[in-house]
Amino acid sequence: MRYFPIIGILLIGWSVQAASLRIEDDRAWLSAEGSSLTEILELFQERGTRVLIDPDLTLGKVDGEWENAKVDRLVSQLVSPNSYSLDWEVMPSAMGNLYRISTIRIFGSSASSVEPFSKVSRMLDVVQGENGISYIRGELMIGFKEGTTIQDLNALLKKINGTVVEVVDPPGIYRIKINEGMSVEEAIAIAQAHPGVDAAEPNLAFPGSGNPAVPISGTHAGLNLGLAPGETAIAVFDSGLDPKYAGMPFIRGTYDALNPSAEMTDPSGHGTLVSLIASGAITPLGEESSETGAPVLAVKVFDENGMTSSDTLMRAINYAIASDVGIINLSFGTYENIGFLEDAVQYAASQGVKIFVASGNDGLDVAVNPAASSATISIGATDEYGNIADYSNTEADAFTSGTVKFDDKLHYGTSFANPYAAYRYAIAPIE
Repeated sequence: MRYFPIIGILLIGWSVQAASLRIEDDRAWLSAEGSSLTEILELFQERGTRVLIDPDLTLGKVDGEWENAKVDRLVSQLVSPNSYSLDWEVMPSAMGNLYRISTIRIFGSSASSVEPFSKVSRMLDVVQGENGISYIRGELMIGFKEGTTIQDLNALLKKINGTVVEVVDPPGIYRIKINEGMSVEEAIAIAQAHPGVDAAEPNLAFPGSGNPAVPISGTHAGLNLGLAPGETAIAVFDSGLDPKYAGMPFIRGTYDALNPSAEMTDPSGHGTLVSLIASGAITPLGEESSETGAPVLAVKVFDENGMTSSDTLMRAINYAIASDVGIINLSFGTYENIGFLEDAVQYAASQGVKIFVASGNDGLDVAVNPAASSATISIGATDEYGNIADYSNTEADAFTSGTVKFDDKLHYGTSFANPYAAYRYAIAPIE
């Protein structure tokens, strides 16, 4: 069994939550003591259910205990006397199919229209442990041994009062949401001792530290727009893509791995510049331009605070593989253990995807993770004169220029060297 270190959290105790919710297929366990229906619906949303409601409805209080109740009947009682509808979805897994409520709609009258109950947050709910490791509040990532059954899974869920939110497969990891009555650390300890569990860890959160903000003018000045279309597509995992560039001929598509239903944005501008470099439309100083471009799939993995998470990156990797890209460009790194994310990186490499990762901007003789992984290609940066840049980490498989001029401003970093190396490989692969 692979054990993940249990870490402390910088919070002042855990207060008793007024309401808790656990869902297991079509059954639910709800405890509410004078809680508002708003709070209860938020608990459903935290467990992956989209809630739509008539905005004119007045939401009352909920008080009671429901044990092993049919979800349909529970929702009926919660929203009475209003009408409702439920949508379900299947989550395939190695243990068999799991089921969850995908949508709850609550109607005030037969002709009423419904709207999202609350806007999906564009920011991850990140907490930090005493040793500096960050993770998503109240979420675990668990891998099970071969032969584990749904009954084994449900026994664990009962112990930790948890709900399966998502199955990220591959690599076959179960993302589980727990209630505030138990800490993530306690839940991990229980999971690690549970039969059938191979490994358990928090849903790790990672900062896109060292990735500078890039002002975006949208003028398209200085871009090489006459590139012949290339064949090998590059998925750029970054802060997104500014809508001003979404219609460019070399942008193959966009995907928000944080919120797949959201419109694509780029609050920092960093992802937009990285995508332009990966396409060949911008060439770093000191490097040679080419007549061939590379189609780019812009994938948003960082929130508005510059944070990402294990499940977000795994979801992005699976989307990129399914989209038939040949290369993944990742300008992210940490010196901490990346846990299950390493399994996802190894899987992508096994599918023939080349993964280019910036080595880091700390001037050290090591590379960040996952650039340090055997499954990735680590890229360091040179300055405009061809010398290794002072800021670049030097444990790298290759070095290219990390100096870029964009909108009459100079930008520096291994995160700009990395997409150029990925672009060069895309148009002229070297094994």
